[in-house]
Parts: sequence; C-alpha cells; structure tokens
Amino acid sequence: MITRVLTLFLCVGFVKLYAQKKQIAITVDDLPFVNEISLQNSVENTQKLMETLKKNQISAIGFVNESALYRKWGEVDERIDLLNTWLLNGHSLGNHTYSHPSFNATSLEDYKIDFLKGENVTSKLTKAHGTVLRYFRHPFLQTGSDSLKKYGFNQFLAQRGYQIAPVTIDNEDYIFNKVYRDAYLKGNQAQMQRALEAYITYLEALFDYFEKLAFVLENRPIKHIFLCHANLINSQHFDKVIAVMQKRQYEFVTLDEALTDPIYQSTETYVGKGGFSWLHRWKLSRNVKFPHHEPSIPDDIMKLYEAK
Repeated sequence: MITRVLTLFLCVGFVKLYAQKKQIAITVDDLPFVNEISLQNSVENTQKLMETLKKNQISAIGFVNESALYRKWGEVDERIDLLNTWLLNGHSLGNHTYSHPSFNATSLEDYKIDFLKGENVTSKLTKAHGTVLRYFRHPFLQTGSDSLKKYGFNQFLAQRGYQIAPVTIDNEDYIFNKVYRDAYLKGNQAQMQRALEAYITYLEALFDYFEKLAFVLENRPIKHIFLCHANLINSQHFDKVIAVMQKRQYEFVTLDEALTDPIYQSTETYVGKGGFSWLHRWKLSRNVKFPHHEPSIPDDIMKLYEAK
C-alpha cells in the first residue's frame, strides 16, 4: 500500500512538472528605433509593431537610449512621440543608458553619468502616465568587467530604485536585421526573404537551446525573458517571431510577472567582459556543465552582415 501511494505521488509530481505553464516576457532594446532609415519609416514600423503586440495581447517593455532622440534636432519631438506611443499602447519603458556605451570600455563614474542622462526624458514620460522608471538593461549585457564596477553599479542602481532586467533568451537579431535592412534599401526582395527565413529558423533553434539549458539548471520550465530590438526586421515581422513562441506553447506575461520566478533570486557571481544570457551566468555560478553551443548564424548571412 505504501509503495502504491509513493508511486502515485511521484507520478503526480512528474505530471505537474511537465504541466507547468511555459511563460515568457517580451523586452525590446534600443528604443525609439535602431538603425533608423528615416523618421517616417520609424513611425510606420513602430505602429506596425504596436498593432502586432496588441493583436496578440502582449504587454512588453521597451528600453530606451535617449541619445537617439537627438538624431536630428528638428525631429526631437517626433521621436519623443515614438516613446509615448509605447506608453499609450499599454507598454512600459526602461532605462538602457543614454548612448549605449560598453561598460567594459567605460569607467564606473562615466557609466553612472550616462545612465542618469538616459532617464531625463523617459522619467518624465512615465511619470505623466502615472508610473516610474523601475528597470535597467545593460547595453551589450555587459554587467561589469571587475568587481568594483559590477557591485558598485548594482549598489548605485538600488539607491536609485532600479532593478536590473535580466535576459534568459538572448537574440542576435541585429545580424539578420542588417542583412534585411540592406536588402530593403536596395529593393532586393529575395535577400529580404532569405534573411527573414534564416532569422526564424535561428530563433527556433535558439529557443530549443535555452529551454534545455534552463531545464538542466532548474529541472522545470522557467518564466523566460526574451530580448529583441526595435528594428526593421522585428517591426515588420514580429507576428512570425511570436508564432515561434506560440508553437512552443508559451503564454505572454509582463516582465514583472516573469521576475516572480524563483530562478531570478539565484546567486549570479559572474564578473568579466562577457555579455550573455543570465542562464549562462547561473551555469557558471553553479559550476554546471552543459556541453552544447548556442545556434550559429548561417554562413551566407554572416558573409552579408560583414560586407561593407
């Protein structure tokens, strides 16, 4: 009888483990728009992205580089309006520094100054919508090449009332975007299609990789945080990006909700120049072996990306 009860208990536990919901938060870096073609193009594609998110009932957060607001002085107000568009559509904004500097190449004090410059406009916009800036995303996911930088800046963030926005599914979409954008400017439909198809195939492999790594670390599905960028390929085809997640049976949650997963309370001790997923950081901190490599970029796409 005891053996039967124990077997039933273990079976129920096994079923619960695999029945846990797969959830993911969408985070978008480099607002208002990266690698901009024109203001009008940015406006049109931001609106397209907003429509796609709304259609799929996704509440995202966009991380802002305020230096991009001043790309052209006569268009500053219009670029601020782009940020406001995110808030008007029910999304959140976060601080991604002013000029997107490399923390590896910037002193701690200069990095703090760039951070403070990066909240001037965004903090006013969020306040006008009844919220405050709460989240910070490190450019290049570089969190500090030495202990003084890493823990000194962490303390600075805490004093300012900020929380770091980690990433579990990092995404090199900028490579595919350059190839897609170059083709877009040339009217090369075949190259645009190739870049898009390669990007979606890459994403499918990327999700498979990070899901397996998360399971090795936690022995369960976790609430993932996905990083992508406010760029041309995403804004024009985010429905296909979403479809990758829907195919894997994800439901979409806010960053707040994703961070309730206990994994985000895990100790993360990595100090160094690398900028990568928090799953890798926890893997290193726990000394866990995972003998697999992240999906590589197809050779033809890399060749086009590196071409001048």
